[in-house]
Amino acid sequence: MTFNPVAAQNVLESRNCILNKKPKAIDLGSQTSSINNIFIKNLIQKNKTISSSQKLSLENLCSNKNFTTRDYFMSLGFKEYKSIDINGAYDSFQFDLNKNILETYKFNQTYDLVINNGTGEHVFNQHALFLNFHNLTKVNGIMLNILPFIDWINHGFYNFNPIFFADLAASNKYEIIKISLANRNGAELKLDGKNFDILFEQIKPHRKDTKFEKIIEIANEKIGKNILLVVITRKLEEATFKTPLQGKYLSDISNFKTDYNSQEGGSAEAANQISDNNKRK
Repeated sequence: MTFNPVAAQNVLESRNCILNKKPKAIDLGSQTSSINNIFIKNLIQKNKTISSSQKLSLENLCSNKNFTTRDYFMSLGFKEYKSIDINGAYDSFQFDLNKNILETYKFNQTYDLVINNGTGEHVFNQHALFLNFHNLTKVNGIMLNILPFIDWINHGFYNFNPIFFADLAASNKYEIIKISLANRNGAELKLDGKNFDILFEQIKPHRKDTKFEKIIEIANEKIGKNILLVVITRKLEEATFKTPLQGKYLSDISNFKTDYNSQEGGSAEAANQISDNNKRK
């Protein structure tokens, strides 16, 4: 996996959402750094959320000819930085993310920031992946996903739609802090929280009137191909991980006792997300 500019920017943003003053972070996937001194200097100049201590540490980092992903995390004020990867690179925990790592490896550590940067699309067992993600995150901890969205052909097993994270959050009561479309070099297109529903609209071939389609057109023009989806969420409570149901189907089963009765609407209210019961009317 590559720790690139968009990952570095969003790790900084995520770090400054964490309440703990000495946070611990873990990456799902060992990360080879592709950021350099020029990027760090630009980050210091352009990012208004950098604290004075972070600025000093990052300036000191720039004095090194080479630095690692861990070095970057420590410069932002993290107390600890770890990773999990089946290949064991960079002293990572050599765990298989296709498995429940709590049960398989008896690994019960939790972290203030858990990152899924370009790893999830390569893991076939998505339930195990996001179960692990949930279990690794402390209450009030931050979860950062940076995953392929558009034009990533045969890069991994999966590309991800925004509604995946809308309904994952709705099922597990995560707070969605940010959703953006981005490229690896750090260009991002984002909406404020009250407009997240636009990103959950279903785009249909015979309809050309969705706001989300217009946003994608802007992203193609401004960001280019190989668009990434960036999602930052906060875990609000200690609870067992719940598998989501796609939001629009919640009303179809509202009169039945199911595992989804406590799930919030998520993507259900977005444009063109029509339940089967309403289609039958």
